[in-house]
Amino acid sequence: MNDEMNGRDAVGASQSDDAQRSDVLNDLHDLQDRYTRMAEHADVLQAKNHALAQALNRAGKELRQAKSQLNSLAQPPENFALFVRVDSSHIDEDGVRHAAAEVIMGSRRMVVPVSSLVNVDRLACGQTVLLNENMVIVATRDLPVAGPVRTVEETLASGRLLLADQSGQLSVAGRASALANEELTRGDRVVVDPSFSFAIEKLARPDEDDLVLEETPDVSFDDIGGLDAQIGQIRDAVELPFLHRDLFERYDLNPPRGVLLYGPPGNGKTLIAKAVAHSLAQGTDGGSGVFLSVKGPEILSKFVGESERIIRSIFDRARRRAADGSPVIVFIDEMDSLLRTRGSGVSSDVETTIVPQFLAELDGIETLNNVMVIGASNRVDMIDPAVLRPGRLDVKIRIDRPRGPQASSILRHYLTDDLPLVGGVTADDLIAVMVGDIFRRDESRHVCDIADDQGAWTSVYFGDLISGAMLRNIVDRAKTAAVKASIAAGSPARLDAAMLGRGIEEEYRESVDSIGGVNPEQWARLNSIESGRVTAMIPVRR
Repeated sequence: MNDEMNGRDAVGASQSDDAQRSDVLNDLHDLQDRYTRMAEHADVLQAKNHALAQALNRAGKELRQAKSQLNSLAQPPENFALFVRVDSSHIDEDGVRHAAAEVIMGSRRMVVPVSSLVNVDRLACGQTVLLNENMVIVATRDLPVAGPVRTVEETLASGRLLLADQSGQLSVAGRASALANEELTRGDRVVVDPSFSFAIEKLARPDEDDLVLEETPDVSFDDIGGLDAQIGQIRDAVELPFLHRDLFERYDLNPPRGVLLYGPPGNGKTLIAKAVAHSLAQGTDGGSGVFLSVKGPEILSKFVGESERIIRSIFDRARRRAADGSPVIVFIDEMDSLLRTRGSGVSSDVETTIVPQFLAELDGIETLNNVMVIGASNRVDMIDPAVLRPGRLDVKIRIDRPRGPQASSILRHYLTDDLPLVGGVTADDLIAVMVGDIFRRDESRHVCDIADDQGAWTSVYFGDLISGAMLRNIVDRAKTAAVKASIAAGSPARLDAAMLGRGIEEEYRESVDSIGGVNPEQWARLNSIESGRVTAMIPVRR
């Protein structure tokens, strides 16, 4: 019985131990789950802490940037000045260099300290420097990008410059170090500092390339028709002095200084000038003749003294180009627009200074060796008489309207036998028909009637107004019609009298239409109508 009881006690004890082990295991599992949850929570907190640290770092950086920007905005302004020279410089007992410099700031001339951060030995006159709030030079800068421009009138013995503004007002300025060894002559342009004390930069010479076309034209006298007599005159006046210098010297004969080609528009004045330049280039050693074509109206300027300066620069250029003995032609087209009669009241009276400047260049102290001036004008009556007198424009050649033989010669340059002509007809045959049609004096070619101051009426016909330019235009009209006919037919059309006749008719009608409402007296002068003073005009009605 005792054994049975002991066995039951042993079984009970074993069950009790199992229960305890089970409780311990459950507690361990609970602890493990709690540890896992705590570890996960710790990871979350660590991630939040890292993000918070990054946010604090960003906030700190932004705060430092804001503080830096605030400090920069609170800095006092700095000033630009022009360095003139070192006023004083010495080294103290500690080996520190102390320097002061003379500067110009606006209209103020000051002596200011130089920071030890700036190398005094490298400062140059005219250089831009930077002054802090204590008026100490703390840095250097490049040249200013803008500034007033002045023209050099004279270089003084001291090296300083006599400058002029656009109104002609004179002032004296020094040279910046950049211009110390620069050769400056009259007419050069320089940039000055805002105080107008120093010239700091030289600019390129203006206007010459824009206002003067330098070339050797390819137009020869063979390209000009109907002007044989005028060509002979101008060749005698212009070519002989250059091609036969020895004979002119032997006879103590001075070549003419200038030639005036005048007459109604469109008759070859400009062509003759170009042919002269071409001929001189071909006839001189090396073919080095130069043709300077001046754009007259562009010389006129609203600024006082500017037109005169441009005229000086043009003649200076001609002298330089002719210095080696090469002939130079200065061609001024529409001369009446530039050199009008002084005091006429028909313009703004700018000619009161332009004409004297031109005359001074033409026959002043500075000689024009190897330079010939050729002028062309449709209104010689408007040119100042002082320009036209002998000794200036010595030779005057009238380029008049072509008559029958001259018109035939001109037409032969544009209507040739190598063109596609209608069968059995030569270019001379067509030209003869054209000349007969153009110079008819009947109602079909009647343009207008004009009256002079005596009340006498005169009829004006198409042939009285014809010009070389109009003759070429007539042929071009017929050629254009032939091109259009060729396109329509799909094969080359041939020029015939009918096409040329239509060209003449179209040109005639344009001439009639162009005179409606014009001033009779001005129209007659421009077209060189020889009928006294024209007071009235009646255009024909078509």
